[in-house]
Amino acid sequence: MRILYVVTAATFGGAVQHIIHLMKFMAERGHIVGLSAAPERRLLREAHAIGAMVFPNPHFVFSPSLYHDPLAFTPVLRAIRVFQPDLVSSHSTKAGLVARFCAAVMRRPVLFTAHGWGFAESRSWWTSSILRNLERLAAKVSAKIICVSEFDRKLALQLGIGSPEQLVVIHNGMPPEPYQMTNRGKSSFKLKQDTNPKPILMTVGRLAPPKDFETLLKALQKLDHGKMIIIGDGPDRTSVEKFINQTGLSQKFYLLGEREDVPDLLSTAEIFVLSSKKEGLPRTIIEAMLSELPVVATRVGGVPELVEHGVTGFLVPPADPEALALALQKLINDRDLCRSMGSAGREKALRQFTLERMLRETLKVYEKFF
Repeated sequence: MRILYVVTAATFGGAVQHIIHLMKFMAERGHIVGLSAAPERRLLREAHAIGAMVFPNPHFVFSPSLYHDPLAFTPVLRAIRVFQPDLVSSHSTKAGLVARFCAAVMRRPVLFTAHGWGFAESRSWWTSSILRNLERLAAKVSAKIICVSEFDRKLALQLGIGSPEQLVVIHNGMPPEPYQMTNRGKSSFKLKQDTNPKPILMTVGRLAPPKDFETLLKALQKLDHGKMIIIGDGPDRTSVEKFINQTGLSQKFYLLGEREDVPDLLSTAEIFVLSSKKEGLPRTIIEAMLSELPVVATRVGGVPELVEHGVTGFLVPPADPEALALALQKLINDRDLCRSMGSAGREKALRQFTLERMLRETLKVYEKFF
């Protein structure tokens, strides 16, 4: 089977990791894979290593663009014409819309995986309205729509996007092996020696408005002690650094930027936190659970499908620094609770959120088109 993957991939995020796992899995089973994506360095490197036929699309940019967006269709049409896929698998909002209309024109079956709906992000009302209508239209040419959470499936049905027969839930998954307890402490990253007590808190994510780092930073101001490691980069980095410097929190924070050794870095942490305003089903939480970390996260999107409140961590309202700080302080004050929640989280992740399970469920969907 020839499978063409299409993803915006202007930055290295969850959807990109998802694509890499799928391409490798399908290639290992003898399928021929192709990729149309923005020329993101790490993605293209992985795709070439897998043996994928790559069609770079420089017009897949992260933000809406009156110049780039109309031009993004041509490289995808060319990829379909040259690669001749039996199936097009599209991911992320922009690439999902472009790929589905191109596949419809070229009469190729197309799937879309919604890694959280684009219209649910913090946008103007008219932008969200346009995206909802475009998703309704694109659903009409989609053979299947894969949602990464039950929350997203229900939201689509409520808004008339797709039918119950089209929409299927396949939760994200991650490989357990890199997060084994035997790997703890192997990271080359070391905290500076000082008198500030720990524990170490960690978050992983793009420094962008949906992740709401402002709420996280305000919550950290309220904590008695602890260190905060932020892994990721993005447009909000300057404002995050400014807030840290202006509030005297520089001794508490480490901004590490994008890293390729996230499993090792997680091994240095004791609590994982995510303060997002909007999420699909974040892989970073699955990584934290596999690393045996308790999770404090906002009750948004599919997060409650991962974090069991009071058992594997705590769920708090979004944009509420006080609630976030209280939950974090509770774990800081009770190391036994940290350990028990972390252990329960790992057990849940091994039962429900492994990469192997996600890949096999996706393959079952693909097999309908063989």
